[in-house]
Amino acid sequence: MQQPATGYPAPPPYNNHNGAAPQYPYAAPPQYYNPPPPRSYASRSFFRAFFATMICLAVIFGVILVITWLVLRPSLPTFTLTTLSLSSFNTSSQSLTGTWRLTFNVRNGNNKLSVNYNALRSSIFYHSNYIAESNLAPFKMDTKSEANLNATFSAVNAYLDSRVVDALNGDRSKGSVPFDVQIVAESSFRSGSWRFRTRILKVLCRKIDLGISSNSTSGELIGGYRDCQVWT
Repeated sequence: MQQPATGYPAPPPYNNHNGAAPQYPYAAPPQYYNPPPPRSYASRSFFRAFFATMICLAVIFGVILVITWLVLRPSLPTFTLTTLSLSSFNTSSQSLTGTWRLTFNVRNGNNKLSVNYNALRSSIFYHSNYIAESNLAPFKMDTKSEANLNATFSAVNAYLDSRVVDALNGDRSKGSVPFDVQIVAESSFRSGSWRFRTRILKVLCRKIDLGISSNSTSGELIGGYRDCQVWT
């Protein structure tokens, strides 16, 4: 049978000698991808729990400290300078020599707390100009107790600026010289087995007038006892 003319060549005849159905190309099936494993939140949960526990412990510890502080009501000890004497005193153009002896009355007014003092160091100054220092023996004070603390300062040709020496001699000509005395110590409060942390205790006695004339080498405290400033 003659094919109608279409302007295109006729396709070649399909020869299937085996009688099988014709084969057609097909698309490959999509590849199966396993989903990513779920992220583990175990480590994050652990850190959250750890920090929450630490915060709770810190809060509990702070509350315990506050309650203990309110119950015990610790107060700083008081220091009162009771005696001060000077001997072998002499000055030159840029130096000073002398021996100072003084006594403090120390009082612990706490009803439930004792106080330990360690590493005590005392110094003496003239208008903030250092003259000499002395290390003091450690001691302990029971509740509601008093103690005397003695200190001795010795200076032999200790250097002072000439202007400072002139000012000191000017005060000396007026009959008295003011000195400052300072104590620095490690202190800790204790109640039975409970002990508060160690603090640096500072004591300052300002402008302690020492009676001494221009032609004298010794002097004594004037004006009576002096209460000192105490802080930590």
